[in-house]
Amino acid sequence: MTDNSSDRLRAATFEPPSANSRAAGTVNDRSQYRTWIAISVGLVLLLLVIFVLPRFAVKTVIDDSVTTGLVTPGEQLAAESGRTAEATERSPFAEAQMAKARRAAQEVLQTLLETQSRLEARAADQWAAERFLEVSGMAAVGDDYYRQQDFSAAEQAYSRALNAMAELETRLGSEIDNRLDALLAAIDAGDEADARSISPLLQTMAPDSDAVLDAVARVAFMAEVATLEAAASAAAEAGDLQLAVSKIEEALRQDPAHVRLATLAKSYQAALLSQRFEDAMTLGFSLLNEQRFTQARLNFETAQRLRPADEAPLIALAQLNEAQTFSTLNSLLAEARRYSKEESWSEAAEAYLAVLEIDPSIVDAEEGLARARPLADLFSELDIILEKQARLVDPVVLKEAQSSLAEAESALSATPKKAPRLQQRVIEVRAAIAKASTPLPVTITSDGQTEITIKRVARLGSLTSRTVSLRPGQYQVLGSRDGYRDVLITANITSAQDNQIDIRCEEAIVR
Repeated sequence: MTDNSSDRLRAATFEPPSANSRAAGTVNDRSQYRTWIAISVGLVLLLLVIFVLPRFAVKTVIDDSVTTGLVTPGEQLAAESGRTAEATERSPFAEAQMAKARRAAQEVLQTLLETQSRLEARAADQWAAERFLEVSGMAAVGDDYYRQQDFSAAEQAYSRALNAMAELETRLGSEIDNRLDALLAAIDAGDEADARSISPLLQTMAPDSDAVLDAVARVAFMAEVATLEAAASAAAEAGDLQLAVSKIEEALRQDPAHVRLATLAKSYQAALLSQRFEDAMTLGFSLLNEQRFTQARLNFETAQRLRPADEAPLIALAQLNEAQTFSTLNSLLAEARRYSKEESWSEAAEAYLAVLEIDPSIVDAEEGLARARPLADLFSELDIILEKQARLVDPVVLKEAQSSLAEAESALSATPKKAPRLQQRVIEVRAAIAKASTPLPVTITSDGQTEITIKRVARLGSLTSRTVSLRPGQYQVLGSRDGYRDVLITANITSAQDNQIDIRCEEAIVR
């Protein structure tokens, strides 16, 4: 029952005797016992046992590879002839018992041969060579008993061999598991020689196991995986963790089930993550010292994404916010002081207000805003007076302008330092008010029939020509006459021109 055909189980051929031998036996029996009728009846029963019952016995089909080395046809014929002769000496009951024992031995032998075939297909003669040889010897003992027609002893020997074969078949699962574990260990350790020595036998032992097939398939990639692992290790030693991760991930794509490589990949990835984290934090603090707050914030936020549970980026961001706030306050205060020095009081007030919105407790900003806001309002009033001097013809507007001028003169005198812009505004507004307060001669001509009114100044009535005194500014002169359409003229009175106004109603209204 090893690889050599001479060691495999031998069994006697259990085919019925030939027709010629049966006929010869029958003639002899009848000639011997013809005179004894009682014995003839027994002979008939014996013939039934010899010729009829074997036809219903199980015909064991033995594979050619197993039956190699069985007895020769001549030996079998002689044995059958001898058995036939002996059968004449045995009772029918004894013959029936022998046939039954033979069938039982054949049935056990058939099961034994089937089990042997399965084990040979699973290479039991390799992974359990010594035990397999022992079992073959046990079966050979059964063959010897069978040839001696001691079928009960043959059955027992075959049963012992079958039980031993069954034990080997039971061991197959654990043997597969042990070799699979050894193969996986060799793959994980990178021992390609050991893996290649294990995989062929293991694949024969478990040809239908997905786990075995997957493990055996991994052996083909071991050389490439080993090369990539070596490249990753060299890159890691050189400090190029990015390349190390790339190489080890490429190796894992070749062999995704590699446990050790997966652990190594996690190690490289963790080291790369730590390196990126440290780089981001270091660069962030460097940028913070240079007050490059936007770039520093980006680096600290990158570090926070890399390690969300790490408190260091949060602390760094808090420091950055504090430093940025302090820098912003200093910048706004400096800006406010510069605007104050330039007498850009509106801009200065906005800067001081921005400081107080960030930190209401800054005294300099409070005092600066208290000083800048009134001056900003005053400059706004003075600028409006200068931009809209024509409105000064209105006595109310003129009075407000004079009040603003007085306030500006007071502020100018209260300023310890020179205030050239304020001083210039005072001069310009004073001149504008003086100019608006000095009447100019204005000549008004008409047809003597048109009623003339200078709005918000005086009603002149009808006239042909009249000179009145008006302060510089913009005036509206209205002419009206019964039966004619009214006429409205806007006149700008300035000292730079000859101020003459001609107004008359000439368009009759058709009724």
